[in-house]
Amino acid sequence: MGFFQKMRRFLNRHAVKGMINYVCAFQAMGLVLYLIAPGLLNYLMLNPAAIVQGEIWRIFTFLIFPPAFTGGSTMGLVLFNVLAIYCIHIFGTIVEQVWGAFRFNCYIILGVLLNVAVSVLFYLFTGFPLILTPLHLVYSFFFVFALIFPEAQVMLMMVLPLKAKWIALAEALIYVYDFAMGSIFTKAEIFVCLIHMCIFFLWMVLAGETGYRQKRRQQEFKKKMRPAAAVKTGHRCAVCGRTDKDSPGMEFRYCSKCEGSFEYCMDHLYTHQHVKKSDSAKQ
Repeated sequence: MGFFQKMRRFLNRHAVKGMINYVCAFQAMGLVLYLIAPGLLNYLMLNPAAIVQGEIWRIFTFLIFPPAFTGGSTMGLVLFNVLAIYCIHIFGTIVEQVWGAFRFNCYIILGVLLNVAVSVLFYLFTGFPLILTPLHLVYSFFFVFALIFPEAQVMLMMVLPLKAKWIALAEALIYVYDFAMGSIFTKAEIFVCLIHMCIFFLWMVLAGETGYRQKRRQQEFKKKMRPAAAVKTGHRCAVCGRTDKDSPGMEFRYCSKCEGSFEYCMDHLYTHQHVKKSDSAKQ
C-alpha cells in the first residue's frame, strides 16, 4: 500500500463531508457583506501585505467573497449571485459525490493554499500586493465536472440544452480572452487556477486509485490471466464426455451432491451416480 493510500484512509475518516455547502455559505456571506458592509470585506480578502504583518485570518476567510459582479441594480446583483451560487453548489456537489469527501477537501485546500502562496511570494519578491479572489477556484468545479462527464447535457441559463464539453470550451475561450486583456489580478487568478487543476489531476493520475501504478498492476494481472483463459476449455460432461461444442444447445450444470467439480449434461444430471471423496480415493 502506497503512502497516498495510507494517508487517504487515515484522513478520510476526518474529511469534511458536504464541504461544498460551507463554500457556498462563505460565498453567500460575502454577498451579504458586500451589500450591507462592503468595507468589511477589505478585512477578509487575501491581502498579502496584511498577511505578512500578522493578519493570518485572511487565509481562512479567502472564500468569503461574492461569486458574481454586475454593473446593474442591486436586484440584478443579487439574482446573478444567487444563480452563480446555485450552479457552484450543483456542480460542486456532483464532483464531491464522484471524488469523495477526502479528495474534494484536498482540491479546495490545495486551491486556497496555492492562491495564498502565489499572492504572498509575489508580494515578497516585488513589493506589489497581489490581491486574489476565489472566483476562478469555485468556477473550476464546472471544468472538473466537464472533464468527468463531457457528454452530460447541461441547461445553459436554464433554457438552452448543451453538452458540458461545449460549455466548458466556451468558458475556456472567455478565460483566454480575460487572460490576454485582463488586469494583472485576473491573469494571476487564471494562472493559479490552471496550475491548481494541473497539479491536482497529475497527483490523481500518479498516486490515485486509477493512477499509473494501479493500471500497471491491472495490466500485469490481465497478462497472467490470459494463459489461464486460453487453457480453459468449455463445458464437458463427466459421464459421457460430451462438450458444449458437440452439442451447442445442451445445458451443463454442476451437481451439488457430488464432492468435487463435476459437471454433467442434462441427460446425466439427474441419472448419474454421485461422486464422493472416498470413492475417488479408492479409484
